[in-house]
Amino acid sequence: MVRTYLVSLLAIIIAASCMQVTSSALMTFVPLYVGAQGGDTFEVGLIAAAYSLGFMVGCLRGLKIINRVGYIRAFAAGAGLTAIMIIFARMTDSLVAWAALRFIMGGAIAMLFSAADAWLSVATPDNVRGRILSINSLAIGVMAILSQVLLFHFSDDPLLMLDVMLLLSVCSIVLLCLTRSVPPVTGDKAKLSFRQVFKEVPVALLGAFVAGAITTSFLTVVPFALNDAGVAAGTTAFLVALLYVGRLIFQWPMGALSDMMDRRFLILLCAIVICMLCALYLITDPFKNWQTIGDTDDNLFLILSILLVVIGGLSFPLYSLCLAHGFEFKVDNGPALSTYLLFVWALGSVFGPLAISAMSPVLPDRAAPVLTVVLSGLLALFTAWRLYRRPSRKPVLELSYTSYPSSGLGLSPETVANALENASPARHTLGKAQ
Repeated sequence: MVRTYLVSLLAIIIAASCMQVTSSALMTFVPLYVGAQGGDTFEVGLIAAAYSLGFMVGCLRGLKIINRVGYIRAFAAGAGLTAIMIIFARMTDSLVAWAALRFIMGGAIAMLFSAADAWLSVATPDNVRGRILSINSLAIGVMAILSQVLLFHFSDDPLLMLDVMLLLSVCSIVLLCLTRSVPPVTGDKAKLSFRQVFKEVPVALLGAFVAGAITTSFLTVVPFALNDAGVAAGTTAFLVALLYVGRLIFQWPMGALSDMMDRRFLILLCAIVICMLCALYLITDPFKNWQTIGDTDDNLFLILSILLVVIGGLSFPLYSLCLAHGFEFKVDNGPALSTYLLFVWALGSVFGPLAISAMSPVLPDRAAPVLTVVLSGLLALFTAWRLYRRPSRKPVLELSYTSYPSSGLGLSPETVANALENASPARHTLGKAQ
């Protein structure tokens, strides 16, 4: 069953993966480019903030575009707009212009990823959604690593690197426009307020926020902490890469497991383990004596490596779990739900580094793990409370509210009639909302 849906959705997964290479490469390329142009930390922060602000604006404004023109056109518009901004970036060295371009790129990339997430989530039923989203997340994780390889390969020729990112953006448009699959229907959708989403699936919203804050904090703070502790640059790169390795190892098993249980239990487990591991890190303080022992302590290096693999393996898939859980709340406006979750994730990714910066004067070396312990602990407590207040109600009969008429993935009238005839009226459940 997973293979059937995967074949139909392969085009959008590959197209989103191409754009992930462009997005991840630009995320690393821009600070390097600004530094090469003589820029300082303030200018790097300004451009990064412009991108984050554009991303959040794109999450909200892109929703109207998706509902008006459909998934394929919205995705193609976002990828095309990114390509146009890359062309303009090749023509100027002005850091102010780069900030404006990155703002527009942030909005475009947010819109296309909102379209991709909504398409994948709306088009799959609950019993396979976790695995489909895991495959998509795995592809994105591999592309994120590949982007850094490409960046290293083209580090001596930044203009050629921009050409490669431009090429990938255009390729994503071609791949998606040639798909034979019929995307979910958009158009006039029932309005979906943020209050409705929070009322039905608050765990998904809080989990998305925590996922954004934790992953962004680790990716931005861990390299600095390692360098400040005297860890060699090559070792630092290896340890940071272990966060992505953990994602690749854990993503599929967690997605498959989530399809067989109430996803809130899995979100609770992730939050508890992340909280315990970071608390253990605070107690043991593995970097305390690194300056003196260096890389010679193999046991310390092994323990730290395992710690980063597990934290990466639990924190990165957390957003996919929250996305899959969110779509258990059956709505007619899938793009709105996907956009709300992506916006909350982006909000968390902005909050995490800012909170760490604010905590650094008081906790210079422990701000990131303390923040992670607090956020994951709050997520665990809230999820446990929701499980107590709203126990799981697994549907006996689940009918996906989206079908693919051209690919034969929808339920036939005979199948529905037989299922309804053999089930008692009290057990007819068309959806679930946790």
